[in-house]
Formats: sequence, C-alpha cells, structure tokens
Amino acid sequence: MIKREKNVYIACSMIKATQLDFSLLDILVKFAESQGYNPFVPGKMEDATSKEVFERDMNWLQQSARIIADVNEPSHGVGMEIMYALQNDMPVICLLNEKNRPLSRMVEGSPNTVVLMYHSKAEIEEKLNKFNLDKTKILFCSNCDNKTIHLDNYCLKC
Repeated sequence: MIKREKNVYIACSMIKATQLDFSLLDILVKFAESQGYNPFVPGKMEDATSKEVFERDMNWLQQSARIIADVNEPSHGVGMEIMYALQNDMPVICLLNEKNRPLSRMVEGSPNTVVLMYHSKAEIEEKLNKFNLDKTKILFCSNCDNKTIHLDNYCLKC
C-alpha cells in the first residue's frame, strides 16, 4: 500500500485537451517517480463524465500530500485544486512558461505555492532537480509570520 505522503497530484488544464502539449506531464511524472512518489495524473486519463472526473480527481487529491500544477493555461479546475491544497496545508509547485505570463495573482500570491518560471523544457527539468519533494512542506515562517511553502526549512515566499 502506498502511503499518502508519497502521492503527488499533477494538475493541468483539461478544457482544451486536444490542443495542449502534454509532454510537460511526462517530465513531471518522471520527476515524481525519480523521488519515489506515486503520481496521480488526470491529464493522462481517458475521457469521463464531469461527475466522474470530479469524484476521481477529488479522491486523488485527498490521497495526495503535494501538488505539481501546470498553470500554462487558465483553468477553473486547476484553481480549485490549488485552493484545495491551500485549505489542506499541501505544498504546490506551479510551472509556468515565461511566454504564458501573466499568472493569476490569486495563484501566485497563495502562501502554499511556489512558481517555477521557465523558457524551455530543459530549463524546467533543471529547476525541478533542485526540489526535494520530501523536504517541501508548509511551515510557519518566523521571518514573514505566516504559514508558507518551505524547501529545506527555507521559506520560498520571503
């Protein structure tokens, strides 16, 4: 049985699924698995009804300890998943290609998120390799007096 703390939810926009480049998901799956995580990837699933998608994705979110979110396309669903993370003290790593700026200030300003900007897939792989999912946590920050996302006890928001 896989423990909750070793599950990561990989979020992405599905509204224009036939037009999106899902190769970023492959990079994220490889990254998660290389750190011993079981990735839940709705973007790789067969099409389903709205109710089935909601129930499946909520179940996966409840079983996950962290979220990695592709925020290159605006998405109400990804926004809901990030809000779920905020309400449940889950760290969120957002990935945004520089060409897709600006990002929602609600997402960027969330204390549970860090946004990794990139220009190429090689660059995002390099940035991800600096992250240790086990050491990415939501902790109280004595510097900014908030619960924020930390990596190795270093506040990523300050």
